[in-house]
Amino acid sequence: MTFRRILIPVLPEQDLGPSFHQALEFANNFDASLTLLTIIEDLAELKELASYSITTLDLLDKTTQAYYHQLNAHTHELKKQYPRISFNTLIRVGIPFIEIIKAANENQTDLIIIDTHLHAKTTTCQWGSTTRHLMRKSNIPIWSVHEKQQSIKRIVAAIDVTTSSSTEFNEKIISIAHEFSAICQAELLPCHAWRLETEGYLRKWNSYTDLDIALVAKQLREDRADRLKSLISPYEASGTQINIRMLEGDPKQIVPQFVKKEDIDLVVMGSLSRTGIAGLLMGNSAEYMLDALKCSVVTIKPDDFCSPVLS
Repeated sequence: MTFRRILIPVLPEQDLGPSFHQALEFANNFDASLTLLTIIEDLAELKELASYSITTLDLLDKTTQAYYHQLNAHTHELKKQYPRISFNTLIRVGIPFIEIIKAANENQTDLIIIDTHLHAKTTTCQWGSTTRHLMRKSNIPIWSVHEKQQSIKRIVAAIDVTTSSSTEFNEKIISIAHEFSAICQAELLPCHAWRLETEGYLRKWNSYTDLDIALVAKQLREDRADRLKSLISPYEASGTQINIRMLEGDPKQIVPQFVKKEDIDLVVMGSLSRTGIAGLLMGNSAEYMLDALKCSVVTIKPDDFCSPVLS
């Protein structure tokens, strides 16, 4: 996958700080086409009223043109810093996460980049609302850039190799994580968090001793490690520094702890529905980790995921 078409939701008043410039440097590396998108949420009702009110239609047009003017001022300055990027601007009226997903699909976007910081009301996407809706419902990868992020040197690919049924999805996660690593010249750390979930049952019902438990856990760890190694084998000669990490413990706890301890700059992870309502909610572990991670995050859906916004 190559990130040739990128969408960044932004308000004209929003300051494009260091976090966005990290993403723009990324896009500048491969001559990307980048669209700055502003959603006019407060005036969504005007869109309906405009069908029978000339005055309302005129107000909506004036507001839209004012936003275009401010967005174009953004791109004028950005072109000086990032000459290899082809900039476009787009204005839509409606609910932010819905319009972002629709615009991204209409423009065949490869990656949506959003700002997660919460300090200003002028921030388009917030971690608790629009951002979370996008991560749950977008079929297109979401890169949530952290406000203090300036460079990417270490990348974690969070992989669940518990069963072989998710191999295709894991291959997609590794592929995208490797592409980020190659572009940023960063170290890639494929990680799998594991633990012997059935230890209590084995002790109670099968009378396993400490030695028995240790042997079973050792075999389980080796099997999981072999699956992880097979996923990265296509990239061993790529020139990217790749180091596997097997983390023992609850993924919701151990992965954020590892990310903090190892000064990880970016986590690439999958998000799946585990509620029975396909595509509406992320997996519990993924959602918990999002709250705990203090770095940039890329979330990915399986290829067969269908966004409820589009259906």
